[in-house]
Amino acid sequence: MHQEILDSGFIPNQICEKLPASFDDVENLARELPKVLANEQIVERVGQLERNKDINNLNISELERAMLLYSYIGHAYMWGKKHVENTIPAELAVTWFAISEKLERPPILSYASYALNNWKMLDDTKPFDLENIVIMQNFLGGVDEDWFIMIHVAIEYEAKEILSNLKSYFLEKNLDQSYLQKALDSIKKINAIMNRMPEKCDPFIYYNRVRPYIFGWKNNPGTPDGVIYEGVDEYGGKPQLFRGETGAQSSIVPALDALLGITHSNDPLREYLDEMRLYMPKEHRELLNGLDQWSRNERTKLDLDEKSVTLINELIKEVHIFRDKHLEYARIYIYEQSLTNNSNSNIVGTGGTPFMKYLDKHLQETIPAND
Repeated sequence: MHQEILDSGFIPNQICEKLPASFDDVENLARELPKVLANEQIVERVGQLERNKDINNLNISELERAMLLYSYIGHAYMWGKKHVENTIPAELAVTWFAISEKLERPPILSYASYALNNWKMLDDTKPFDLENIVIMQNFLGGVDEDWFIMIHVAIEYEAKEILSNLKSYFLEKNLDQSYLQKALDSIKKINAIMNRMPEKCDPFIYYNRVRPYIFGWKNNPGTPDGVIYEGVDEYGGKPQLFRGETGAQSSIVPALDALLGITHSNDPLREYLDEMRLYMPKEHRELLNGLDQWSRNERTKLDLDEKSVTLINELIKEVHIFRDKHLEYARIYIYEQSLTNNSNSNIVGTGGTPFMKYLDKHLQETIPAND
């Protein structure tokens, strides 16, 4: 079940910062992406890339770096032109697809590339802190784009504390209330980090400069039939429908749901959450599936005292607070912006789901067992 991931969190142990020299053309384009987009040169620059890269000697962190670069360039190509086309040229598509096959998730920008593998420490001699990390790759750049991703990275970094403590308590059956208390302290820190989003990420800037580039091809009015990956024989020239980057591809909340016994009723929105797992790193997907099975079969067998149940309910209330804040941000950063801007779709989230209804439903279902 890959339980060891819960001790380190979902951030990779190693993050590659630069690919071997044979990828210099891709690295250079990715580095210059904000200027290329500003000057509307993305089509020309993509056409200059080497079509079929050899990825056989790349290790896992290098493959993640390659996925990150191709995903950013691919989305820049799709959404950085005056007119949306439904074709990704072979110079991008062939290698992007090959990387996706190795990583066992679709060739599209996902949360693993956008956040988990997209940061480094500003000063290695100082401890991890929200103000001591930098985002490595951007679309247009700027503090709002960076801060939006940095908040996610900081939450992921802190999450290893709550996950490791809940692992000790539930999975290893060390029914010591101190683990629950430490988990409660951790999720309160996560909510404090979440509250900092408005400090440096303005709703107008987010809606108009950050959000448009992370849309996918599924349930998107711009690509109603999907997108053709030119030169990818396995797709047979048929358009593909993949969902865009979204925080729903983070493994934290589904892991907490399973560990804490929070369940969501079966409906299209629950199916959407399950679909999001296809976009996660394979190990994360397998861990969540294992946790779900444990939650169904083993969780109810635990003999919990009254104080433990109280602490678990406090934890569930904090998860509720997290979901409530997420819903508030969706309202402020997307829905309210959509009322005064015509440049963006407000009906669906970047992952292609009716986000307000989806977030509100899961908020209502996040309740302590004795409520």
